[in-house]
This record gives sequence, structure tokens and C-alpha cells, in this order.
Amino acid sequence: MFIQGSTTKMTKKLFKKLAFVVGIAGITTLISVPVLAKFYPPYALFQPSAYRSYPYRNSEKNIADTLADNSKYSNLVYELKQAGLLDTLKQGQFTIFAPTDNAFKALPKQTYQRYSQKENRLKVLKYHVVPRIITDKNLNGTAIRTLEGNAINVTLDKNDKVKLNNAIGKPPSIQAKNGVIIEINQVLVPPGF
Repeated sequence: MFIQGSTTKMTKKLFKKLAFVVGIAGITTLISVPVLAKFYPPYALFQPSAYRSYPYRNSEKNIADTLADNSKYSNLVYELKQAGLLDTLKQGQFTIFAPTDNAFKALPKQTYQRYSQKENRLKVLKYHVVPRIITDKNLNGTAIRTLEGNAINVTLDKNDKVKLNNAIGKPPSIQAKNGVIIEINQVLVPPGF
């Protein structure tokens, strides 16, 4: 009896130590996942469905509502509303290259003054919208036609960053109910603007 009780106590202690080690390993893994998430293959930007398990990359809402829910796109949402494009992004299939608030703030004064004119605002914003969902197939050197009519050139730079004209696409993109939102670090301007 004495030996069996002693063995049971040792087994419980061993189990507690093992549970502690496994718990620490699990917590460490969970903490490092966001860091590891920064390493995406270059064209994963155009393949958000490959990462559907990440909730921050997916939305059951349409593009317009998904953008409105994200505070870093507040300027874009305001501008889309002013141009009358926000309702357009609620139906149909689209890919939108979404400049952040910082991208709007970085616009040179002269460019912003031209952009502020109603007809130019609409033209520039339509240049950020592609009337289909873009896939990651054969994109390097591809020109993608936008809703505005002109094309955006997609290239891969020497650091494996996806460039859209001169703007850099920042993964992860967001899969919305009716399309894809790709964050970019600059406001795109169409040729001849």
C-alpha cells in the first residue's frame, strides 16, 4: 500500500510538471504566431483565401462595411462616400487597393489640391478599384485594368515586395464577402493626373 500511494504521488507530480512544460510551450507558440505571420509569400497578397483561418483577414461583411470597421481606412471611407463609390462597393465583386490614413496624409499639397476637385476625386478613387477579384496567378509584370479605365502595373521588387505602380502592397489582405481589400502605403494616381 505504501509503495502504491508513493507511486501515485510521483505520477501526479510528474503529470503536473509535464502539464506545466506543455502549457509554457503552448503559450510561447501562441505568442510567436503573429511574428511568424509577417512572413508571407510575395503574392499571398492576392490569395487571402489561403489564410482563411486568420479571423483578422476575413470579414462576412461587404467591402464598404469592412473598410468602415477598420480605423486605419477612415479617410478612404470618407472619400469613397464623398465620391459616391461607397454604395458601389457593397455589391458586385471587387479588389480594392486601400490606402491608409497615413497614405492620404502623405499626399503632396499640389496633388491633394487637384485631388480635391470632385471629378478628380472620383477618377483617383476609381483607379484603386478593380471590378473583379484578382488571383495570384502570373502577376509579375502584369497590368491590371481598374474601374477608372487605366491599368496598374504589378511588379515584384528585389526584396520580394509586391509593388502596385510605386505603392507597396502590405500583407495580409482582407477577404470580404464580395471581394478583397489590399492595404497600400500610397494613394495611387492614374496616368496623366
